[in-house]
Amino acid sequence: MAGFPLPLSEKRGRRGNHEPYTNAEMKQRRNEREIVLDLLLAQHQKGAFMNVLVRETLDRFSDLEPRQRAFIKRLAEGVVERRLELDAVLDRYSKKPMSSQKPKVRIILRMGLYQLLYMDSVPASAACNESVRLAKRVGLSAVSGYINGLLRNIARDLENGRLTAEQESLSVRYSMPQWIIDLWDEQLGREQTEQLLPALLAERPVCIRIMPAVTGEERDRLITDMTAAGAELTPGRWIRDCYYMKRSGRLTDLPGYREGKWTVQDESSMFAVTAAGLTGDEFLMDVCAAPGGKATHAASLLPAGHVEAFDLTEQKVERIRENAARLRLTNLTAQKRDALSEDSARREQADVLLCDLPCSGLGIIGRKQDIKYRVTYQDLPDLADLQRRILAASLPCLKPGGVLIYSTCTIDRLENEENLLYIKEELGMIPEDISGLLPAGVPGIRHNAIQLLPHIHGTDGFFVARFRKPFAQ
Repeated sequence: MAGFPLPLSEKRGRRGNHEPYTNAEMKQRRNEREIVLDLLLAQHQKGAFMNVLVRETLDRFSDLEPRQRAFIKRLAEGVVERRLELDAVLDRYSKKPMSSQKPKVRIILRMGLYQLLYMDSVPASAACNESVRLAKRVGLSAVSGYINGLLRNIARDLENGRLTAEQESLSVRYSMPQWIIDLWDEQLGREQTEQLLPALLAERPVCIRIMPAVTGEERDRLITDMTAAGAELTPGRWIRDCYYMKRSGRLTDLPGYREGKWTVQDESSMFAVTAAGLTGDEFLMDVCAAPGGKATHAASLLPAGHVEAFDLTEQKVERIRENAARLRLTNLTAQKRDALSEDSARREQADVLLCDLPCSGLGIIGRKQDIKYRVTYQDLPDLADLQRRILAASLPCLKPGGVLIYSTCTIDRLENEENLLYIKEELGMIPEDISGLLPAGVPGIRHNAIQLLPHIHGTDGFFVARFRKPFAQ
């Protein structure tokens, strides 16, 4: 939930589900904050995605308690998500702008401010004191007084209701680069943009897909066991087998995960396989498949069919294989392949060609917060061109009369609607209505395509379109 345009002093009680920590537990925050500082420094220095860094770090520190894991994940990802807002507030109180600060100083200030604004489980005094202690432990004693004074001034104004943001721009209010707001204003309109921005900041539970073979009493027992283990499950809004799950511990420790009874996949990406209208015996090729969510979804619906999944590197292919093995899918194979190269060995072999292609990722900013700082407006034409070249290289693998599913995880007309014109006019594919294949009542269908939006569908931003390859004239 976006806190603006509320006074910033009202935010603390409106975010987070934790009860306040005890004094003993607050002492443990010291080590956890050091872990978060390391994560944010690694992201700054190496350019890695924060969700990947957090996952790898929490796997490495496997002995952490659920509450500790939740603290690390929340603070690390929250600082990235709210970076523009945090720097704007800090710049109001600091004579030296954040852009001129040393990385460690800037990051410690962001961490302290995020705790003040958004982590109601952390007292304001602890947020300030622990920031000072952290600075001293990493060799920044010389600026510890500056950090202390700046954060305490903000905390005082926050407590007194003097820190407000009614006049802030949408960019600062929702910590979104201005060019993305301008893009959506143009393509969606201001009203839709103003609804989309807070939806991308809303806290969302993990989305899972239970395997279709897990039915009846077995499914009821699985859900009961997962609930007993601390997971809160709610059925998905649109797709069968989809559930939303609230859980603070490691997902892999939950009942049924290692046994291959369920997997993590956003409901939006399940639309791509649903739009394929699989009957059970097709041969499906997934062109850019890693980590394998859609490929394994398709394989689970093809008891008499087969899925071949491809991606560019052996590391990505191995992830697909691991997921398929865990889910006991013997009808899925994965191979390394460059999607820009034509595959003469598979010419006109596929009944269904799934092309979920590399894109700007603007639809998944809510889950991968750093995307909005990585992609630029200048990247969009290059990505659209890449998508078209992959489509042109992949279509020869599709049988005449076969189905093409084109999808992206973005909200951008150039990569979505304009590529549909290319597929139809330049590649000669026939648009095919999807309204009878998708769940009843789902809004936003436009004949052969749908743009899923977080504030309307409750999913990631995702685009799906269906075409059929004509028979030779």
